[in-house]
Amino acid sequence: MADPRESLERLLEEVPVASLAVVGEEGPAVSLVPWVRTRGPTRLWILVSELSAHTAALRKSPRAGVMVSEAYREGDPRSNHALTRVMLTVDARFVGREEARARGAEGLYRERFPIGETLLGLGDFHWVELSPVGSGGFVMGFGRAYRVGGDDLEELSHVMGK
Repeated sequence: MADPRESLERLLEEVPVASLAVVGEEGPAVSLVPWVRTRGPTRLWILVSELSAHTAALRKSPRAGVMVSEAYREGDPRSNHALTRVMLTVDARFVGREEARARGAEGLYRERFPIGETLLGLGDFHWVELSPVGSGGFVMGFGRAYRVGGDDLEELSHVMGK
């Protein structure tokens, strides 16, 4: 059976796109966002366009939700009910390009996403630092749910049913 800490780290290393949940003008909205992670403490970094609805929503209300999930696999008997995933509540902070570069986010983004070079050349793209708030959830399958916390998401505690 896989170690939960190793599974969480692998998920965060391998999955380059997250679901971002915000509260927009029309109510709740979800977007897919490419992201990178810095540590000490963990921060998730996204590059957002001024034209995106989630950008306006984050400017109005910086509290959001993020989910990173493994992809569905055809024929997987677990179906979509037991996909490995981590869910975090985050606070968003818009940061300047110099700060993102100094904190390592820009280099990581360019390395992970070849299109980053193009996006960073456009004036309407902005860096957003997402800071986890409180404890999140990590699911590895049926009966393998954990609360996750700590500065670098290193603290996991098994959630037991009644």
